[in-house]
Amino acid sequence: MGTLGVLRHRRFAAFFVAASLSNGGSWMQSVAVPVLLFDLTGKAAWIGIASMAMLLPAVLITPYAGVLSDRVSRRAILLVTQSVQMAAAFALFVMVRSGDATPWRIVGLGLVSGIAAGFQTATWQSFVPLLVPAAHMLDAVRLNSLQFTLARAIGPGLAGIVIAAWGIEAAILVNAVTYPLVLAVLVVSRPRASAGLPPEGSVRHALMEGWSYVWHERPIRLAVILAFVSASLGQSPQHIGAAIAERIYGQPSRSYALLLATLGVSAALTSLVLTRFTARVGLARQAVVALSLYTVSLLMIVATDLYWVGFVAYFIGGIAHLASATTLNLVVQGRVPDALRGRVVSFYVLGILLGIPVGAYAVGAIGDVIGLRWALTLAAAALAAFTAGLTWRGSLRCFDR
Repeated sequence: MGTLGVLRHRRFAAFFVAASLSNGGSWMQSVAVPVLLFDLTGKAAWIGIASMAMLLPAVLITPYAGVLSDRVSRRAILLVTQSVQMAAAFALFVMVRSGDATPWRIVGLGLVSGIAAGFQTATWQSFVPLLVPAAHMLDAVRLNSLQFTLARAIGPGLAGIVIAAWGIEAAILVNAVTYPLVLAVLVVSRPRASAGLPPEGSVRHALMEGWSYVWHERPIRLAVILAFVSASLGQSPQHIGAAIAERIYGQPSRSYALLLATLGVSAALTSLVLTRFTARVGLARQAVVALSLYTVSLLMIVATDLYWVGFVAYFIGGIAHLASATTLNLVVQGRVPDALRGRVVSFYVLGILLGIPVGAYAVGAIGDVIGLRWALTLAAAALAAFTAGLTWRGSLRCFDR
C-alpha cells in the first residue's frame, strides 16, 4: 500500500490531520514563548530555564506514564493531557493579553504543560500504531514523524507572520484553539485493542521489566542514547534560536521563527525521498549521516554573521532532524512487542525529553559567559567526537539486523 496509503484508514487520517494542525499551533507557541522571555529578560539562560521547567517534569513522569499507557486506555490518557495543555495555553494567552506575564509565571505554566506532557508523549507514540492494522504499523510511525515535521514547517513560519501582524499573544491563542480539534478526534476514534496482556504486579516491577528489555536489546539501548545526544547537542539551535538570531546574526529575536520554518521545510522535503534513501543505505548509515549533518549545521551557524548562511545551516539541521527521528522511531517501534510498547517507548522519549532541556540550558548558559559562538562550537566538537567513536567501533550495525 505504501507509506501514504496508510491514510486510507479514516481513524488514522483524521488523527493525522488534527495532530498536524495542533502541533503546528504548539510550534507557534514554542516560537512565541522564547521571544517573550528573551525580550522580557535579555538573557538566553531564561529560555533554557523555561525549557527545563516544561521538560524536566516530563523526564520524571515519562517512565511511569509508560507503565500507565500499557495498563489503561491510551485514548483516555490523551483526552486528559490534551485538556490540561489546552487550559494552560488559554491561561498564558490571558496573562500576556492583560500584561501580567512575568518570567516566573510563564515558567509556572510551562511546568503545568510539562507535567501533562510527561503523561502524554510516550502514550501518543504508542497510541498511533493502534489506529491502523498491525501490518501497516511502520507506515503509520513514519507518517507520525512526518506530521511533527509538517508542524515544524508550518508553525514557525506562521508564528513569524502572526507575531509581526498581531503580537505574541495571537500566536499563543492560535495554539490554544487547535486543541479542541485533537480532542474531538479522540472522542470519536475507536483504536484497535492492544495485543498482549497488560503488565501485572507493582508499578516498579512493570517499570523494571520495560527497562530490562531496553537494556538487553542493544539496538533499542543505542537508540535511546542517540535520542539523548541528538536532542542535547544537535537540536540545541532549535531551542535557543531567539538568542542565535540576535547575538550571531544581529536580527530581532523573533526573526528566529523564519530560521525554524526553514528547518521544518527542509525536513518536509526530506521526507519525500527518505524512504528510498533508507532502503538504499540502511538505518545504521542513516543514523551516522544524521549525526554528521547536525555537526555541519552547528559549524555553519557559528562560521559567519551572514543571515542567509543561517538559513542554509537550519536547512541542513532539518534534514538531520527528520533522518534521526525517523531512524530511531523505526528502530524502536519495529522491534518492541505491543505489550511492552508504552514502557519501552517511554524510555526512548525520556532520552529526547532529558536531552532538550540539558542542551538548551547548557548551551544558553555557557553562551552567556563565553559567547554563543564558542558554546555552539563546543557542542559541534562533542557531537563530532561522538559520531567518530560510533563509526570507528561499528556500533550501529545492529540497527540493520
